Amino acid sequence: MAFRKCYRARGHLSEPTLTVVALLVAGYLLLAVEAFVIPGFGVPGIAGLLSLGAGCYLAYQEFGPALGTFTIVLVLGSITAAMWWLPKTRFGRNVVHSSTLATAKAAETALEPGELGVTESDLRPAGLARFGELRQSVVTEGEFIDTQTRVVVTEVRGSRVVVEAAATENED
Repeated sequence: MAFRKCYRARGHLSEPTLTVVALLVAGYLLLAVEAFVIPGFGVPGIAGLLSLGAGCYLAYQEFGPALGTFTIVLVLGSITAAMWWLPKTRFGRNVVHSSTLATAKAAETALEPGELGVTESDLRPAGLARFGELRQSVVTEGEFIDTQTRVVVTEVRGSRVVVEAAATENED
């Protein structure tokens, strides 16, 4: 009986059906604009969610619990499937910026305890030091170290590099 409400006598879609379909399509298009064109979560994203919600609500009101629930499951399932499937496609990999993760991973493994470097800024207690060609943000355990002072890496915790002033030949 609910399926009969979707069609008129000659097989044309009824006005409520067209309204539901239009709201759902508009919602998906607005979410796509938000995801691929406009960064962040703003007006198109909120409007897309409201449009999808209105389409589901109208489907529930016009066609009853069976088709209303089917519409809700279809919308939630399609969004979940898109979030799962899209990053695995070539298009999805091009859209998602992943070099930040590779850079962070490289920074984690670039330095080892015992490596020597020279500070490029005052460490109070954080600053910059150069280890060969690598310029790295470093921290001390609380002491201040002046610019152009030799430092040694004492600890590496993820991307956090802890240094201390290196002993000079005159201090032996």
